[in-house]
Amino acid sequence: MSYFDHAATSLPRAPVALEGALRGAELGNPGRGLHRLQRAAADEVDRARRAVGALLPAMTVTFHAGATAALNQAIAGLRPRPRVVALGPMLHNAARRPARALGVPTWTLPHDADGVIDLDRARAEWVDDTGLVVVGHSSNVTGVGQPVEALCALAKALGARVVLDAAPTAGVWSLDLGADLVAFSAHKHLRALPGTGVLGVGPGVELEPLVRGGVGFDAAADEMPEVLPERLEAGTPNLPGILALGAAARVGVSWDVEAASGALEEVVHAAGLRVLGRSADAPALPVVSFTVAGQEPRAVEEMLDRVFDVTVRAGLHCAPSAHRVLGTERTGTVRVSSGSTTTAGDLAELARALGDLARHARAAS
Repeated sequence: MSYFDHAATSLPRAPVALEGALRGAELGNPGRGLHRLQRAAADEVDRARRAVGALLPAMTVTFHAGATAALNQAIAGLRPRPRVVALGPMLHNAARRPARALGVPTWTLPHDADGVIDLDRARAEWVDDTGLVVVGHSSNVTGVGQPVEALCALAKALGARVVLDAAPTAGVWSLDLGADLVAFSAHKHLRALPGTGVLGVGPGVELEPLVRGGVGFDAAADEMPEVLPERLEAGTPNLPGILALGAAARVGVSWDVEAASGALEEVVHAAGLRVLGRSADAPALPVVSFTVAGQEPRAVEEMLDRVFDVTVRAGLHCAPSAHRVLGTERTGTVRVSSGSTTTAGDLAELARALGDLARHARAAS
């Protein structure tokens, strides 16, 4: 099987991550007690936190049950609550839905036809009282990145905080961009375990915890402690997931992302398929969406899987905002995405499958 669904989850898992998970499964519950098993578990969590912290300079690392939980904490827990929220044009539902659920006015940052934010227009059209900007580092539909560092500088100058959804980019692009809060998951390019996420909290950011409970100390108080990370980490931590992520972060990702992105786009273009939203002026991950004339994306996914043994993903990819920009909100797209484990043989199989598929589609039309 040739696997091209790395934008959903990267496979196979990193061996060091699996080793870390097994180590975590053998540990006790970390806390502020005195027995050796408790201390050993706490030391392992601290070690993992330092490894992940290397991806988030000057931020406090807090662990959560995935990027979705981290984004909800960042957006719904931010204090003071924003009066107006600016939204990136290509947001995943993990960021869009909690932002809309705040019940305050929202506006979409101006952008070009590929969904890349236009900073000059954003500055000129800035909505008064905007206190929060929620943006994705790159689109999980097209792979195209946003000018996040410049956007963060603009937002800061205008008095707004920035929440960055870095789930597609953590481990392969720098996250040191000036955002106030950065969320990502463990199971994408870092190749750790699903069900584990990170929220990096910048200096001076005040968050109301969405989950309350025990933190291993100050048990008599009614309120959660003020100190991070404990304020946002109530309950028993996911030790296998955290240690897997820490191990993966220490090893890092060795991969020429730019070359991989170009190679994947070239394969899809060579088949004569309609590639969507790939701006020539913006960096992009190896994530390409396309459509096949006369074919429903879901049918294409099924055919590639059953006939050619090639795994892709079709649909809206939990990002209806992106599909409104692309004009594909009715059916979605077929998405192919490669990872650091993708081989030249995988690309050759994809090229063969897409070429055959496109020829059959043209013959049928």
